[in-house]
Amino acid sequence: MAGCGTGAGAGQVSLEAFTALGSSVRLVNVAPTELGTAEAQEFQRTLERAEYSKPDKVRAALSFAPPPDRRGFAFVVPGCAEDGAKLIVERGTLTAELVGGENINCAQANYFLAVFSVDRASIPPTPTLLTTPR
Repeated sequence: MAGCGTGAGAGQVSLEAFTALGSSVRLVNVAPTELGTAEAQEFQRTLERAEYSKPDKVRAALSFAPPPDRRGFAFVVPGCAEDGAKLIVERGTLTAELVGGENINCAQANYFLAVFSVDRASIPPTPTLLTTPR
């Protein structure tokens, strides 16, 4: 499921990977990151310590290398039983939001990894990264 939002045109945002991580409390408050940075390496180490499900899918998602005209971003987003994600691009802020899985009640939060690529020209050099809408 591709994601776009206010301020992003068609083709500017793509959902590159989406996978459930499980409900480990170690996934709470994992800060989003830009792929290919030192922060992304720490993001991956944090996930590796978190006892999540599907480690091969997570490694593959985090090894995504966008082409030169795009940038990649990874988000850990809390939810329930969602089946996709979208990225809202608005005034220099990138916000990951889960979609799908409506009308399901969860006793415990589940976490999801969403990796997006964004057209380099459509965002500032240092965007603000959020996992919940303002």
